[in-house]
Amino acid sequence: MQVFHNFTDLGRAFGVKPKGKKGRPFVCRKCGEEMKHVPGTNVYLCEAFLPDGTPCGNRVLTKAAS
Repeated sequence: MQVFHNFTDLGRAFGVKPKGKKGRPFVCRKCGEEMKHVPGTNVYLCEAFLPDGTPCGNRVLTKAAS
C-alpha cells in the first residue's frame, strides 16, 4: 500500500496532469498594456508608463486567487 502526503504525489500516481494557464492576459484599460500578475494573490498590476511619462499604476482585483 502506497501512502501519499500531498495531492501532487496522488495526482502523479493516478496520471492526472495539472491544468494549464487559464484564459488570456489582463489588459490595462488606462494604457492598453498587459498587466502583471502578483503571484499567490488575485491582484494584477500595470507597470507601464502613460504617454506623458508618468507611471500608469492601474490595479485589478479578480474573483479568485490563481
